[in-house]
Amino acid sequence: MTIIKIKEMLETLLRYEDSDITHTFCSENHTFSLSYSKKLKNFQVKNIEKGHIEHFPDEETTSLALYRIIGIVGKEVTK
Repeated sequence: MTIIKIKEMLETLLRYEDSDITHTFCSENHTFSLSYSKKLKNFQVKNIEKGHIEHFPDEETTSLALYRIIGIVGKEVTK
């Protein structure tokens, strides 16, 4: 997934912030969810297996983190 596609996805979450939208990214060993909290005013990325949640304040920070996560997940799957 490109950084542009990730940013488009984040823009959609902001545009529909009154709705409860969650994107899920799956690989062989990892599952992550992405959502936006209007109440907290941040993006949330959750590692579903571990239950670990990271919060990001803006689109730029979130897009870079997701791009890194997707790249790491993709490399682990191809090994």
